[in-house]
Amino acid sequence: MLGPSSAFWRLNAWDGNVLEREERPGLGLLLLAGDAGPTLIVYGEPGSAIPALVELAGRGVTPAHTLINREVYGALDEPLREHFGPSWGHAWDFFWADQPLAPVEHCERVEFCAAASEEMAEVRGEIRAALLASNPISDAVGELDRLDWFYLRAPDGNIATVMGAERTGGAVGFHGLGTVPDYRGNGYGGAMMVGAVNAALERAQFIRFGVWAWNEGAMRLYTRLGITRDGAIISGRVEPFEELRGT
Repeated sequence: MLGPSSAFWRLNAWDGNVLEREERPGLGLLLLAGDAGPTLIVYGEPGSAIPALVELAGRGVTPAHTLINREVYGALDEPLREHFGPSWGHAWDFFWADQPLAPVEHCERVEFCAAASEEMAEVRGEIRAALLASNPISDAVGELDRLDWFYLRAPDGNIATVMGAERTGGAVGFHGLGTVPDYRGNGYGGAMMVGAVNAALERAQFIRFGVWAWNEGAMRLYTRLGITRDGAIISGRVEPFEELRGT
């Protein structure tokens, strides 16, 4: 399902100064003001989205950052691709859940600490080290002290898996899931996701997060756990995107 009735559109908090908003069958469109220029978000059917993009381009609207679903991206002709890019990259898929997941091994060992809490102060160094070892490209690295954190310790007492969390309204968003390389292959990533989802749903209506499009193994795992996949997104801007895979 594409457009404003989709989970991707309904469950995301579109923060910012709204310059334009359009919601109709087959199309959700937002233009948000930003310090570096406007951000354009388009999620819909190509038949509805392409005419809207042509109209924006005709009015001279040139966003600094574009987010569109990949079905629409595939339908762009070269002039539109150039106008709303011209560089494209950082594709990711949207996942969400509003019901508890079936328990898996180790999920009961997932622990939680809130941002700026005494518990966070005690484990901050361990969480940071685990995140840098497991997922150094995550934006969560720079948001360490702003986020809440879930973590899971291996039997040897070391933190094996970490994941940041942020509550916004009725949702909890996840950031920076990573398992330290020495502890991979033990099911800790799946256990973290199940434990964190179920804990988060005790105080929020749903959870949401994005996964890089190249991380097919993670997407298969989340789908198998019962988390819903909804939305395949790609970003456009003037500057080329850094290749993050494998870094």
